[in-house]
Amino acid sequence: MNMQMLKISHHNKTTELQVKQMTIYLQNKIIEAVDERQQIYYLFFYKEKYLTYVKPKKLKIHSHIKQALTKGFNLPATHPLTQHLLSSPQTYKKVTFQQLIKKAENDYSPHEVAYIATFFDSFVSKKTLFTLIQSIFYEYRRNGQMFSSYSIIRILLDFIPQHSWVKGLSSDINFIQFSKLYDQLNEQLWGKDPLYVEKALHSQIDDRKYFLQLTELLKQQSRWGDLIALYIQKINEPSYPTLLKLLTSHFSDTEVLSILEDISTRNSNLTHQDLLEYYLSLKKTEKVMTLLTKYQLTLTPTQSLAFEDLLRDADWDLETLSTSNIATILLPLFQIKPKKAEEVLQKCIISQLREHTIDSVVDWLSPLNNILHARPLINKIHKIKNLMNDPDNQLILGELYYELKQYEQAIDCFCWEMELKSFDTKPVKWLSKIYHELGMEQEHQAYQQLYIDMQKWA
Repeated sequence: MNMQMLKISHHNKTTELQVKQMTIYLQNKIIEAVDERQQIYYLFFYKEKYLTYVKPKKLKIHSHIKQALTKGFNLPATHPLTQHLLSSPQTYKKVTFQQLIKKAENDYSPHEVAYIATFFDSFVSKKTLFTLIQSIFYEYRRNGQMFSSYSIIRILLDFIPQHSWVKGLSSDINFIQFSKLYDQLNEQLWGKDPLYVEKALHSQIDDRKYFLQLTELLKQQSRWGDLIALYIQKINEPSYPTLLKLLTSHFSDTEVLSILEDISTRNSNLTHQDLLEYYLSLKKTEKVMTLLTKYQLTLTPTQSLAFEDLLRDADWDLETLSTSNIATILLPLFQIKPKKAEEVLQKCIISQLREHTIDSVVDWLSPLNNILHARPLINKIHKIKNLMNDPDNQLILGELYYELKQYEQAIDCFCWEMELKSFDTKPVKWLSKIYHELGMEQEHQAYQQLYIDMQKWA
């Protein structure tokens, strides 16, 4: 898959970045990207909406972004969820913090503005952020919105819990009734302060009760991307069918396959059968064989028929096969289609011999030593190894090289045989044949004439 790229701009200067990963942390998504000098940039999103980007010199230890990168859920640049966030073609413009807040005040509730502001505590002074959030508190209180005022206090309790002003107000008698709702995670909070509810539920995500409540909250907000990420992060057997249904509803087959492969790398055994189905339907023959061998899966009758069709139509990429552990990959093929496996193995041996020593090829073939239908080819390789330094059997060695299309080595063997046995027509006949097949007509004609002459002299 190609590298994921994006463009940013600042003061009419556009820079192209390579995306490295996406971090999901509660309602915040952070894209980490680098420029051609490997300078890091972070693009901030609130849910699915872009906010701004920063080019940090360093990150403060206890800042929001440090927490996100440490505790958040990281996905690679090529992951479909990452690509979905960046799917809208655009250039991401640099927005100052003041501009960001002004725009956020038009797009979001004051409560959300206060929460978004805390994302940037590694780049904006805490005093500036506190003053902004404190002003939102006072605005709510002036309007008599006591619950909303207290919800801002809860943000500040997470943000700067040791601040004397925050500690004093948090225990104010006017807020005691609301404090109990938060401490008990009362169901009233779902409608009144979903930001807090999400954070509280996420902190107890290992408890299935709270996990299910969090999935319900994300469903209510139609945040299917975050829901998918949550299911992937805490994949288990009960939730896997729901995840698969979500994936097929929002992504193409190729994208679903990519996500299932990512889940599989996270040590989940739940995806193997579905991976097998997708590999078969998308005609990924080599991956089918790797999966069958690695996890010792058994094909159903329907899958066996589909796999046989794949093997019959497969366009084998020998370059790819020869650089992978083809010996292991071929094991299921020998079990299902031994003749096809022999054909593929011979092609791979031919490719291997062009790039590797005979000892390397022998080692590479060793996992197939006990496979009956692989033995004839393996025996040829062992015979080549045994005859390489035997001057009396160069004709046999040359014939073996010829069978495996190693024409240069075969020519050397037959030339050696000619020198040792000047009256033997066999090596001359072989040389004429090989040069003809190589399209080297001048050499072919010369050895053909020599062969004719030798027969006359005999």
